[in-house]
Amino acid sequence: MPATRRLLPLLLFLLATSASANMASPVEPGAPVGEPAADLAGLRVAREALTIDLRALSRTRLATIEAEYRIVNSGEARLVPLQFLALGEGVQAAQVWIDERSVPALAVDSLAVPALWRTVTETPALGGDAVPYEADETLSGSGGLSFVLTIPPGQHTVRVVYSVWPGSYDEGDHPNRVWQLAYSLAPARRWAGFGQLDIRIQLPVGWDAATSLPLRRDGDVLVGRFPGVPGDVLAISARAPSPPLRIPFKIAAVLAALLVVGFVGVVTGRLLARSERKARVALPVSVLAGATSAIALVALWGIADDLGDSSAHGYGAVMLLMFLVGPLALTGGTILTQAIVVWAIKRWRDEGPSTAD
Repeated sequence: MPATRRLLPLLLFLLATSASANMASPVEPGAPVGEPAADLAGLRVAREALTIDLRALSRTRLATIEAEYRIVNSGEARLVPLQFLALGEGVQAAQVWIDERSVPALAVDSLAVPALWRTVTETPALGGDAVPYEADETLSGSGGLSFVLTIPPGQHTVRVVYSVWPGSYDEGDHPNRVWQLAYSLAPARRWAGFGQLDIRIQLPVGWDAATSLPLRRDGDVLVGRFPGVPGDVLAISARAPSPPLRIPFKIAAVLAALLVVGFVGVVTGRLLARSERKARVALPVSVLAGATSAIALVALWGIADDLGDSSAHGYGAVMLLMFLVGPLALTGGTILTQAIVVWAIKRWRDEGPSTAD
């Protein structure tokens, strides 16, 4: 499979995310990924085509990254050693080609990654707040890949392809977890010159995505073209569509609360109508019905929220649900139950003993 794509810059920096303000499980870091380091004097990149394929995230956890460089050597033939991070299980199945010829890549014990190239605190928001990001520091001093390119004078094509484990906002099996990937572009500035960068991100069908660079969406593909290096890091957030059960759970939450209030109000009102007792006697029962309806509403609504965006369902959302929505539902449920009791007593008494019996 000769073809030349993602070569030199692979000084990696993939991601993870911090969950300091979230109710979800701790974040699951990814492996750092990015561009490479070497003495690149006299070597210019006329064009880089960067492709990030996230389509397998709908089935597995792997993302595939491919970069193709059109390199111009304005001097004599060069022997250029290059290093790519391959931290832990982060980077897999790495392959390198130059001008359709495969280049062997060797494992190395330790590669240092400059902190500046890994400086990412968040990935872009998906309809809410930006998602905290945290690269796996336990991997940042680990091994990687090393290879040597012989680059004759003139123009040449280099391609690097590899798979990587993206990080995610929580490490569980959340049905709507936010996947995160950060690709370091900063090392590309070490080339003698850098012309054009084309970026293409392929998404699973129907997924939401946001990027730190301005990309245009065309169906399930994000594309962009930039003169030079447009930033230090390309940060990506991606998420599957909301599960179909989310809306039914929210509808069920409201219906369950109303059902409790209505049932208790009607039954209590009918019993009081038979016994000729006042509606105020039902107040403790109305409070109990209000509490039960509030619990049902909060519980089912919370389940619905937990099916949605894991980054949006944090401590703030839970506190709001428990300490604002819950008390309001309790108060409203109590008032509504008592009102139904009054209505039921009036109805059964107006219809007379024979009907009430």
